[in-house]
Amino acid sequence: MAGLPRLAHAILEVVMALKRAHLKGWIGMTGLTPASPAVARCVGALLILCLTGLLGDADAQSPQSSAGERGAIETLREEADALRQDIQQQEAELERVARDEGDIAGALEASARSLQRHRRRTAALKAELDELEQNIASTATTIADLSRRIRAGEAAMSGRLVALYKVSSLGTAQLLASADSVAEFVQRRKALGQILAQDERAREALMAQQAELAELRAHLERQQAEKRTRAGEYERQLASAGREKVNREQLLTQIRNRKELQLAAIDTLRQSARALDEQIGSLGRRAVSGADGGHRPAKPFSDSKGLLLPPVKGKIVSLYGPFRHPQLNAQAFRSGIEIAADRGDPVQAVHSGKIIYASWFKGYGNVLIIDHGGNFYTVYAHLEDVFKSVDNPVEAREVVATVGDSGALGTAGLYFELRPHGNPLDPLEWFRRGQPTPSRRAAAPAMR
Repeated sequence: MAGLPRLAHAILEVVMALKRAHLKGWIGMTGLTPASPAVARCVGALLILCLTGLLGDADAQSPQSSAGERGAIETLREEADALRQDIQQQEAELERVARDEGDIAGALEASARSLQRHRRRTAALKAELDELEQNIASTATTIADLSRRIRAGEAAMSGRLVALYKVSSLGTAQLLASADSVAEFVQRRKALGQILAQDERAREALMAQQAELAELRAHLERQQAEKRTRAGEYERQLASAGREKVNREQLLTQIRNRKELQLAAIDTLRQSARALDEQIGSLGRRAVSGADGGHRPAKPFSDSKGLLLPPVKGKIVSLYGPFRHPQLNAQAFRSGIEIAADRGDPVQAVHSGKIIYASWFKGYGNVLIIDHGGNFYTVYAHLEDVFKSVDNPVEAREVVATVGDSGALGTAGLYFELRPHGNPLDPLEWFRRGQPTPSRRAAAPAMR
């Protein structure tokens, strides 16, 4: 029976080796994602069960075992108990890591959307402030012009009052009575009536202008108050966007510094890519089954191979196809290309078509999908501002959006895919020759 303790000890060594590997699938050697707590629990429990069973058999089948063997068995039993506690701690750690991975992926997506909302609200407030500035300037110009006209009217009215005072001093009856004839009398009375009526109209116009000036000044005060309110809100939104940007950068730093979170981010991107595949397939089937049978451009998209221009000016930093993450040693596949550009740079449609998707897509930020007819589609992701809506027609080289920075690494740039029949192809094969491209070695993973 002496072999049983040795076998039990061998099993114990196996379990201890698993513990030292943290039951995580040997991250860094194979590129595998961490094992789930359930798998770790099953492996550990199975091995401990074997160990416990063997120790029990040793007690049952060797009643005459030497004291040394019984001592060895007791020692192994104590080690098994301690190992059981260690495995429970490892299970708790794995569950915590799994929660962290889920939390970080959700937090990264939420941060990107929140930053986008803050930026849009900030841009809207800036536009409102600019419009208020123009309105205030226009109102101030109107007030200045009206004030000049009122001063001129007051000066003219002052002269008329002097003339009326003189007429009044001379006496209206005497003025009329001094006429040499009836005809002159009638003419003088008519002229005097016209003068007085004109003076009355001038006086009323002056009073109306003064009332308008008072209203304009009140309106100007309201505009200035609204400007102060909008400026305060703009500053708060700007601060919120700044805090959200810092929060996102901290999340990205946290991901870069922890391999298991990087693996979780890659896995999330894979899930997003599969979801995008399904979305494009669904949109394509819907377009083909529609009344128009999908978009039909004047020039077939298939005739544009080797003639297209990139959708944005910039350096292509990541290529289409399989790649291995340099830090994680993990294999992945990129269904499109990434073009580095400044946030806010214009994004152009590579060919005429019709918008079939324009919304936020998890893992891709703001996305536009254009149907070019003939079952050809292009995808534009990580956009800042989107200028088109679903069913809008677009022309080749028309600006449809601007570059954003909602990619996984927080850098500004455009993610672009070309999909005939919903299946991704290398866009570079369709671009005009002479476009700068990086080598496979230099094309490190960026946004996706």
